[in-house]
Amino acid sequence: MDLFDAMHTQRAIRRYKSDPVPDEVIHKVLDAAIRAPTGSNSQSWSFIVLQDPKIKQQVAEYYKRAWITTGGVERYSDGTEPARVRLLKSVIHLTEHMGEVPVLILCCVRGSGAGSITSGSSIYPAVQNLMLAARGLGLGTCLTTLHRNFETEIKALVGIPNDVSTAALIPMGYPADTVRFGPTPRQPVNTVAFRDHWGNSAF
Repeated sequence: MDLFDAMHTQRAIRRYKSDPVPDEVIHKVLDAAIRAPTGSNSQSWSFIVLQDPKIKQQVAEYYKRAWITTGGVERYSDGTEPARVRLLKSVIHLTEHMGEVPVLILCCVRGSGAGSITSGSSIYPAVQNLMLAARGLGLGTCLTTLHRNFETEIKALVGIPNDVSTAALIPMGYPADTVRFGPTPRQPVNTVAFRDHWGNSAF
């Protein structure tokens, strides 16, 4: 699909069909991910594709524990407007069904990892490429990081070396029949883009 169409219609998908994702499709998505820029061309990324039901369920249990211990419902339940309520329901659904998602992808980076805003520059562009490629192929994704509350346990579960950090956990699958892609509502560019000085509208 057109690149700009993919960008304008990509959104967080948290409800998935049980249909498996073919290996060639997963490969295509990851091949797009590694075309992203990375600091000093280090290419220090790795991607762990989780499809074993037992491993996915264990990761899902850690994710749910993180959701509970960080007060997930309280963080998302402020307000009664319909959009906020829908968001809370979809987040809870993903939390309850993470282990049933066809594919979970742990996006990892060697070195300092996701510990600072600048270290993320070597992994998050690849994550966005992955998600855009998935959108172009009709797959839904959602960028999550809550699993990092149990990163030590998850790294031990799948054998991730000590000098590698997990920067994101991406559930991926074909969207449920009740789910639609974007367009995503966003603030207009002229409210967030300034020219030469903060507050001077760029357009």
